[in-house]
Amino acid sequence: MAYQGGSVVYPSKRDAWLMWLLWASVIGMGAAAIAVWVDPAPLGFRIGISALLAGTAFVVMWLVYSTNYSFEGDNLVVRAGPIRWRVKLDSIEEVVPTRNPLSSPALSLDRLHIRHRGSRMGIMISPENKAVFLQDLAARVTGLEVKGDRIVQNPQAR
Repeated sequence: MAYQGGSVVYPSKRDAWLMWLLWASVIGMGAAAIAVWVDPAPLGFRIGISALLAGTAFVVMWLVYSTNYSFEGDNLVVRAGPIRWRVKLDSIEEVVPTRNPLSSPALSLDRLHIRHRGSRMGIMISPENKAVFLQDLAARVTGLEVKGDRIVQNPQAR
């Protein structure tokens, strides 16, 4: 958890196996870019392939080191590289733990599934400190309360 521009930022938890996999892919892209220069292919081809590999490696690292979650006004803002999601805090219906491996802005399988109005699927995130994140979220939304490792609606509070 860090303070950034007046808001609290929760970095994504990062599973070691996933970090190894992502770094291995970036190193593999670097090795492929070097290998292209050894090949007697046309210069334009070598430049194009090297640029594509470097750009892809850049985007992977951007996603890895920029994935975070913050509360800004009445929104939960989820960031991953160039992508932003905004979830209205008062639309959140429940938050439950999950290990669902589907693609999401989460760098760990130790995730929270946020179900909210306006989305059939919700969004999965993996804050580094889930307990503090859950407490902070529940404190910001009337009618939500922490029950163990999840957030549920308290019908009497809404």
